[in-house]
Amino acid sequence: MRRRWMLLALTGIALAVVAAWPSPAPVSHPYFTELQPAAVENIAHGGGQGHAPPNTLEALQLADAMGADVLEIDLQITKDGVLILHHDDTLDRITDMKGPIADKTWAELQKADSGYHTVIDGQSFRGKGIKIARLEQAFTRFPSKRWVIEIKNNTEAASNRLCALISQFNVTNRVIVASFHDGAMKTFRKVCPKVATAYSGDEVRLFLIASHVRLSRFVQSPGVALQIPTDAAGFDLADPHFVRTAKLRGLKVQYWTINDSKQMRDLVGRKADGIMTDYVDRFKQALEPARP
Repeated sequence: MRRRWMLLALTGIALAVVAAWPSPAPVSHPYFTELQPAAVENIAHGGGQGHAPPNTLEALQLADAMGADVLEIDLQITKDGVLILHHDDTLDRITDMKGPIADKTWAELQKADSGYHTVIDGQSFRGKGIKIARLEQAFTRFPSKRWVIEIKNNTEAASNRLCALISQFNVTNRVIVASFHDGAMKTFRKVCPKVATAYSGDEVRLFLIASHVRLSRFVQSPGVALQIPTDAAGFDLADPHFVRTAKLRGLKVQYWTINDSKQMRDLVGRKADGIMTDYVDRFKQALEPARP
């Protein structure tokens, strides 16, 4: 009986400690400071790849003209250390060239046709002179835009070069960096601590599980945004408790890749902060009257 009471007492103490444990202070970053309260951002996924070949200056130009709030791009690094806008590790799916990007120099990649395999609404972009772009070109073409930049290449060189270019173009407060690779994020945060970052894949999983069991207060905030699908591994990532928990921590919740107008409206109703979509115009048509 005495042992039982001791166990109950220890359990009570443990529960009291958990209940009294303070949550980390809400995070913030200048990247988001100019947003209106309850704003939902229209984020052009792949530069707006529903309108033109993905990750090209042509796609970015259309997305900007259509009113995208943010331009989202993917980065790979070439053999000679140039950061280019490209999703895959290889050239095969998008261009008329083949093989790993890491085996090619920037000079070699300038010969590639980035519209070679893209057909949208019956229109082929093959032979239209659409080329692979380097990050410097994107920053120069759109000097006032805000960016989501995903590091696809899990190397220190890619993270270091990205940090250098962000500093060179003075866009520290207009870029948020993301990656599924924990190593890439660790390196980038070390060399560029003032730049906003999203949670990596493992960081999202930890926060999700901790939130699910009501222990998120014990998890620190390594970034300022969750860039996530609506569901993963049987979890509803648009669940009200999960979204509310994230917002109490100051985190922005941005969903990818949402191309259905009804789902866009649903996620806005669930307090999403951003919608990453291939179709910038669909977002505007679905939500423009309700936007703040």
